[in-house]
This record gives sequence, structure tokens and C-alpha cells, in this order.
Amino acid sequence: MRQIIKVIGLGLISIFSVCGTAQAELLIGRLGTLKNPIGAPTTISSAEGFDLYVKKVNDAGGINGEPLRVIFRDDEFNPKLVVERAQQLIDEDKVLAIVLPQGTPGTLALNKSGVLKEAGIALVAPFGDVQVLASPNVFPIRSSYDDEVAALARQMTIIGQKRVAYFYYNTSQGPLFAPVFEKIVKAAGLDYVGAVGFDIDPAPEVQARLMKEAMTKLGALHPDAVFTFAVGPTFPIAMRQMLQTLGRGVTRYTFSINNWQTLIKQIGEEDARGMVFSQSVPYPYNVARKIVVEYRDALKKGGPALTPSFAGLEGYMAAKVLVTAIRHAGPKPTKEKVLAALESLGRYDLGDYVLNYSPVLHKAEPSVDITIIGSQGRLIK
Repeated sequence: MRQIIKVIGLGLISIFSVCGTAQAELLIGRLGTLKNPIGAPTTISSAEGFDLYVKKVNDAGGINGEPLRVIFRDDEFNPKLVVERAQQLIDEDKVLAIVLPQGTPGTLALNKSGVLKEAGIALVAPFGDVQVLASPNVFPIRSSYDDEVAALARQMTIIGQKRVAYFYYNTSQGPLFAPVFEKIVKAAGLDYVGAVGFDIDPAPEVQARLMKEAMTKLGALHPDAVFTFAVGPTFPIAMRQMLQTLGRGVTRYTFSINNWQTLIKQIGEEDARGMVFSQSVPYPYNVARKIVVEYRDALKKGGPALTPSFAGLEGYMAAKVLVTAIRHAGPKPTKEKVLAALESLGRYDLGDYVLNYSPVLHKAEPSVDITIIGSQGRLIK
């Protein structure tokens, strides 16, 4: 008997013992974290959406009479543990596919480890820069960071902004994305005025000093728009300091990896007002697309406590595409058959949201929404 963590039904967490069941089950592995505060909100919301679709399938009799079961392993938002937990899902849990890992560094470590390729297993819907994570075994459902920045650059030109700066935390992908950002904004006809990075320090007083120094450098560039590449606890610090230093005459932009609701909780509605976010999956708060209609209908059936979110919709979409592949894999699916089924989906419409999967192409057609935090903490498209 061995103990594992499982996410069941509507994102609820429980501990159970695997003792065998009378009925065959189709096992799906899910990565993410409930222990790390940076990744936990996204893990919880995406799990909620994923489980809504799984419940829908199981309530209808499963796939060829076999129910789906999701096995969750917490990687603590640690790249080393992402590789270890994925290996456990493959070797110990015998899952058909792995879904929804959080963060580019972890998924990148998983790609480099060769674990996915060696096992012949698919990784579906990583939450990160899908362009960096491109791999024969990875099947993204979101737009790339490049697509998001290109959409933001178009928005800047529409509202007449000219001088654009890049602000980033000096770790992970922050410095690496600087030349990509510069190329995209220049192609949009904008004036790229430069980049400013800031270091991260665990001591609050040191972090405050580092951020203040960085803001002084940023102000010297005289931008009217600033795109910030940072996540985690430094992001809200940066957004508040940027407002205080540069004022509301400078528009603050960021991408979908940052959660707008979390930002409001951390710095308040007034300081968050005016922040612009690109969104790499459809806007879930109206019914403009069929996949959103389907998702919101599932939320209503799930109960009044469930509310729409970008991560929840992303989880729902991930479940839908994976279930489609498992069905296409035949009556006795294996991880190899599911991988092959994903590669053979071709141009697949989830519901006014199109994916393109083949042996040489794994991507979503660019579909980025631009949103802004308005008055009273509302997100406006």
C-alpha cells in the first residue's frame, strides 16, 4: 500500500491509499503545487476547471465504460521536484499523460531531463512560455509570450503610446526575454527606450532599496508604457513602487502569468487600477466563445461556490483536449497511444479556440485578449 495525493471532484484535496479497484480506471497525472504560495492559486483554479470536465465525462459513463481518475503530485514549484514527481507519476502511478505543470523553469527542466521522451508520454497544457517549452512531447493550449507581447504592442499603438521600456527581475527568463521584447515592440513601430532589471533579496528592507534604485533608473528613461516581466512576491512590490515613482501617466503592462485578482488583494484596488494584462486563453467572464459557454455551464452545474477564472478555463480546456485524445487512442489506451492520438488531432477547435497538433507542430493559434483593471477592482476587456 502506498500513499499519494489525489485531487478529486471540483479541486478538493484528499489523501487516500491505493489498494486496487474492481473497475479499471484511466489514470491522468497532474503536477502543480499547494505548498508554494506563488504557484498554489493557479494550481487550485486550474484543477477546479480540469475536474469539472472529468466529472462531466465520468457522469456520462467515462470512456468506453472506464472512469477517469486524476492523481496529483505536489512539485512545490521546484524544477528538481517537477522532474522527480513526473517520474513518479510515470513509473509508480502508470498514468496515461501528465497535465498542467506550473511555471516555465520546471517544465523546461522536465524537457531537458529526457523523462518525457524516454517514457513516450505526453505533457499537456504547461503553464508558462510555450515557445521556450517546445518539445515533441509537449502540447500547449495557450498562446506564447511572444504572441502576448505582440498583442500588447498593438494596444500601445492604438492608444498612442510611443516610448516603451522593459522592466524585469534579473533571474530565470527575465534577462533572456529582453531582446525578444525589443524586437517585437520595434516591429510594431514603437520607440524602445531601454531595459532595467532588478535583483531579488529575501530581506524586505534590502528588496525595497533595490526596487527603489531600479525605479530611479526606469524613470530616467521617460517611458509612457512599461512592460514588466516578473512573477511572485516581487511583482506587486514593483507595481506599487512604479505607480508611486512614475505616476499614472505611465501605463503598466504585464502578461498572463500574473494573476490580476491576486495583485488586487496584495496592493488594493486603487493602486492596481489601470494595470493592463494580456491573457493567453479566452476571457472567461462573458460568453463570446463556445468554449466559454461550455465552461460556464459546467460551473453552474458544479454549484454556486464556483466562479469563472482564466486558470479554471485553462484547466477545463486541457481536460477536454486530453479526453479527446484518450477517446481517439482506442478501447485499451496506453501512454504511447495517447501521445500518438494527440499528434494526429490536426486542426482541433475546442469551441472558437483552435489548436494545431501534428508530429511537427504543437501550438495554439494566436488568440490573445487585452484586459485592464478598472474601477472597483473589475477586469475589463
